[in-house]
Amino acid sequence: MNIAFFHELPDGGARNATLKMASLLKTLGHNVDLYYVAEKKDKIDSDNLNNVFFYEFKPKAWRGNNWAIRIYKDTLELVNLYKLDRKIANDINFKKYDMVVVNASQFIEAPFILRFIKTSKIFYAHDPNYRIIYEKLLDVPQSLGFIKYSYEKLNRFFRKIFDISNISKADLILANSKFAKDTIFKTYNLKSTVSYLGVDPDIFKPQDLDKEIDILFVGSHDPIDGFQLLSDAVKIVDRKLNIASVPGKNNMTLSLGQMAVLYQKSKIVVCLAVNEPFGLVPLEAMSCKVPVIAVNEGGYIETVTNDKTGFLIKRDQKELAKKIKLLLDSPKLALRLGENGRNEVLTNWTWEKKCRGLEKILLKVYGNINNNR
Repeated sequence: MNIAFFHELPDGGARNATLKMASLLKTLGHNVDLYYVAEKKDKIDSDNLNNVFFYEFKPKAWRGNNWAIRIYKDTLELVNLYKLDRKIANDINFKKYDMVVVNASQFIEAPFILRFIKTSKIFYAHDPNYRIIYEKLLDVPQSLGFIKYSYEKLNRFFRKIFDISNISKADLILANSKFAKDTIFKTYNLKSTVSYLGVDPDIFKPQDLDKEIDILFVGSHDPIDGFQLLSDAVKIVDRKLNIASVPGKNNMTLSLGQMAVLYQKSKIVVCLAVNEPFGLVPLEAMSCKVPVIAVNEGGYIETVTNDKTGFLIKRDQKELAKKIKLLLDSPKLALRLGENGRNEVLTNWTWEKKCRGLEKILLKVYGNINNNR
């Protein structure tokens, strides 16, 4: 098959996953080109892809107060992105690929390019919806004041229209978990197919390093990522702990290798995000033989096996504190859970296994295309 991949993703897990999917499909014998939008060129190993096409897009930075920039970002900047996506679609259409795998946009979620691609287009939903629009926890606070509140509500209203219109143009939607599949249906009334992401066990592997980090938390300190739950639980544990907190998702600046070292130095990894669609963090930790404590919701339910590879808990600081103390005081239990986690990843969650599953889905789409010609 001749396949084009497209993304406008920020640095982080979804961007890394997109590159991995594209490169592995090439190793399976397919011709794969990558089209991506970013502020600067990525350092991509061109041997892993047939062709790589970079399109520069430099959004203005807005950190509050300068409302001229904010209004620009919500109007002219989106218009410029719309035009750029249309140009990229024309480039893709000219080459007549068998299909295009469209990944998300950091600017608009379901990207505008879905409107313009003429061949079969498959949208991989790394997040099941535009969370800042649909997630109640992220709703506009009344405390902003009438003008700012009204502006933000109106802005999100139009972005919601763009998002719904764009995603509806996809011929097939891929979800990264069963939870994401259900959320896509509830949000858009659209069906999707589950295609799990995977882990590279050669990067995320156990190493004999000093376990100098008691607890590793990957994510922001915003309510959506659950850092406050960890802070409250640590007070109950009532002992001196070395806690490492590193940004996740859109703010990730560490390489995969650097992340692996953090896991390898950790005794416990906690995963506390609210309704995390999938979350690679538990799997990466498990692959490094580190036990995981995750809230019993979202995609965590599909990756963490309670009492086998880690613990699934209620969103409760007392229960979290109890599990933290249990693992810190029971090194044999922590070791057993870690070993089970590594075995689980090797058996079910390697990139090779998951990419072959993706290939089967794409081959089915390809077969349907040929049957309809």
